Amino acid sequence: CFTQHEVAMTNATADYTLYKKPDFPEWDDEDKELLSGFVKTMFIHHGRSRVIGMVERLTLFDGDMEIGNLKSFFKRLGEILAKGDIGKFGACYFNLKRFSIVNRAYGRDKGTAVMKRFVTQLGDKLDYGAVYRVGGDNFTVIFEKEKFEEIRSFLSGTKITVDAKDSPEVNVMANAGFYLCTGEERTTDDIMDKISTAVVMAKTISKDNCFIYNEEARQRIDHRKMIEAQFAGAIENNEFVAFYQPKVDIATGKIIGAEALCRWLKDGKVVPPISFIPILEQSNAICTLDFYMLDRTCKDIRGWLDEGKNVVKVSVNLSRMHLGDSELLEKVMGIIDKNNVPHELIEIELTETTTDVEFKDLKRVVGGLQSRGVSTSVDDFGIGYSSLNLLREIPWNVLKVDKSFLPLDDEGGGNNSEIMFKYVVAMAKELGLECIAEGVETRAQLEVLKENGCDIAQGFFFDKPLPADEFEKRLEAHGYTI
Repeated sequence: CFTQHEVAMTNATADYTLYKKPDFPEWDDEDKELLSGFVKTMFIHHGRSRVIGMVERLTLFDGDMEIGNLKSFFKRLGEILAKGDIGKFGACYFNLKRFSIVNRAYGRDKGTAVMKRFVTQLGDKLDYGAVYRVGGDNFTVIFEKEKFEEIRSFLSGTKITVDAKDSPEVNVMANAGFYLCTGEERTTDDIMDKISTAVVMAKTISKDNCFIYNEEARQRIDHRKMIEAQFAGAIENNEFVAFYQPKVDIATGKIIGAEALCRWLKDGKVVPPISFIPILEQSNAICTLDFYMLDRTCKDIRGWLDEGKNVVKVSVNLSRMHLGDSELLEKVMGIIDKNNVPHELIEIELTETTTDVEFKDLKRVVGGLQSRGVSTSVDDFGIGYSSLNLLREIPWNVLKVDKSFLPLDDEGGGNNSEIMFKYVVAMAKELGLECIAEGVETRAQLEVLKENGCDIAQGFFFDKPLPADEFEKRLEAHGYTI
């Protein structure tokens, strides 16, 4: 045999051993010189291959999770597209929910271990697909279509142990956007665009944090993009107007207040609020609209005052999106005072909150408004999870009871909703709060209000939201005959 030891500039080493056939003549010095040159050539080739392998691993592999990365995802998708098998597969983009809490509770190293076990267990469910890391706690998946329900169930919540041995379990959940390929896809970017859009929808509009991209979804997304594109122009052109829904004293039928509700007048038609409000609520655009509506309402009130007409207190809604704004109080009061509206004629409606941070901000905002003579009401009371804390710790003026507490016409007396309504009204009165029932549509519901001591109502039984001029006429007519 012939042996040779080679050392690279990086100190990497290799030992080569070449064997001759037993019946081959012995190698002479010339043969050995040729063999040495051959070994050096092999060493250079092997070094090159090793470097290529390292580069490919660094380029296509995530070392922490020991899975492919985003480039690897695109590479695999491209291979499936080239084979014409894409119609057999689906793709998913998912983001782990609130995983920073795991890192804070157990440390980053154990958090990474939990994430790795979660990803490994997900990958074990795939026969021909794989999981890929985009970065941070964001991942993509290529899966066989028949595995869809199993993958969706896994991502909706799976318990993972913190350590490999016996230890606490963490329920790991994800926002997940799915796309089931049709076979007509032509590029990897097309598929990536769909799942990237789907995961955003999973975070913003899906109740179960899962969104499947399909033709209906595409239309919804196109509608959303259209609303977002038209919003700035609509604000500039004053296309949003305030409609006013009366608040009525049920003992006298007199209008004692109103709620300002946004309507979009476009091309001579009223755009239904349900088609644009939920979209704007997904971004700070709703804050822009809220300030616009407050200004519009204040202008209407100032106009009525200047004309010597009847004026009642008007409530204006503010989204929870405002609560992180440290200058919210100054902005609200700036709009009211710019229009020279008496503070007692404005009421700010805010909905229940779901987080401690929002709760603290809400408490600060409500207290600040009241110190400036602007009353506040908690809207849709009873449908959140922090209702009693809201009443105990925040100094509201008005409690608006959600319509879900009111019985339907085909319900008999004594149902759970009616019992709860009775005690909510009693509690509000004991706390010194004005209590309003919204969504009143029938005389039977009105009778429930009377029986339980709720004095003020709002709903279609009296009037739908009215344009400003029609609301003026209602005020001049002094209300309703009950």
